[in-house]
Amino acid sequence: MKKTLFLVALTLISAACAAQKSNVRKAENLALAESPDFAGARTAIKAALENEETKDQAKTWYVAGLIGYQQNQNEYYKLQLNKGGKDWVLRGTAVLESYNYWLRADQIAMTPVYDKKGKAKYDTRTRRQIAEKMVEYFERGELINYANELAGKEDFAKAYEAFKAYISLPDLDMMQDKSLQARMPKDTIYYDFVLNTGWSAFNAKMYPEAIEIFRSLMEKDVRSVVSAQFIYQSYINMQDSAQANAFLDECIQRFPNEAWFLQNRLNNLVNAGQMDDALALIDKALASDEQVQYLILKASIYDMQGRYEDAINVYDRAMQLDPQNADVWYSYGVVYVEIANKLNDEASYMSTKDFNKTRVKINETLNKALPYFEKAYELKPDDYTFKRQLRSLYYRLGMNDKYNALAD
Repeated sequence: MKKTLFLVALTLISAACAAQKSNVRKAENLALAESPDFAGARTAIKAALENEETKDQAKTWYVAGLIGYQQNQNEYYKLQLNKGGKDWVLRGTAVLESYNYWLRADQIAMTPVYDKKGKAKYDTRTRRQIAEKMVEYFERGELINYANELAGKEDFAKAYEAFKAYISLPDLDMMQDKSLQARMPKDTIYYDFVLNTGWSAFNAKMYPEAIEIFRSLMEKDVRSVVSAQFIYQSYINMQDSAQANAFLDECIQRFPNEAWFLQNRLNNLVNAGQMDDALALIDKALASDEQVQYLILKASIYDMQGRYEDAINVYDRAMQLDPQNADVWYSYGVVYVEIANKLNDEASYMSTKDFNKTRVKINETLNKALPYFEKAYELKPDDYTFKRQLRSLYYRLGMNDKYNALAD
């Protein structure tokens, strides 16, 4: 009696296993049919993916990925025949679905199975099938179209997932065959997509992920400056000022010709009231490279401290180095306006006699600013700030004709 029960149980197990294998075949047939039933195929494979007998078989996961692949192919052919196929979300979702299933299929396929002699065997056939289809995704840019569509809808988290899957393709173990690598070059366009991956993570507020992507670009010395700027802003958005400033210090050393990093570091020091540290930093930079932009920054710090003569001396040096630099001319003029404004504030507490004397000094000082503003506007007539400040100066000096001539 017990033997009979055992045989019955064994028969039931065998039947259940056969049923799940049948589901794998059914899913495959439905996906590959001339009129595919992708919904039915997904229903069939779902049961096989959950069954203990088939869930750890490479074939099961391969077929699960094949469904998305075939759906994408179906849409691709529609596009070639001008019969639709432009639903990038449908196509991209199918690709990403198959991508994730196939990663698991390859993992199982390349897990060694040992025979009686202890020799390891691998399912290289499944790996080759997957790799050949994956490289098609890279060549056709399916995931890029999907990611761009998502980014356009401001679904940046999903856009990041799609971009990340795309840029990972050349680095997958299954893709290391030379013939496959030749079809997936890491060229300028590829690294643009890596940058887009980090950008998507940044916009999704996934700052650690964004930093990782941008760091990878810096390590390869590709898109380094813009990547560094995103990393800094990521630290700022994470409210990690210590890391942000430490990173700026790193970038100042690495990109000595990029004033953006020095300027932000100086801004942080100035905002923290650390003026002496700010000047020490700018002097260190000037000692190795006397850039006009650095001189402008130093002069602006003197200006903020009310050290106007020191600022003027620095602007004189900057003008010697680059007499056609509109920013130097404009900033130089600003110093005289600052002096005039200070005199104006002091005049509020003076007697009428002293006030009138001071008004003369104010106008004299504003007149000193005038040629600098005019030259800056001459050099950069499209700069709205220069134009607005020059008009304001004409107004203060009662130069109505010139004021009206600059009307918007």
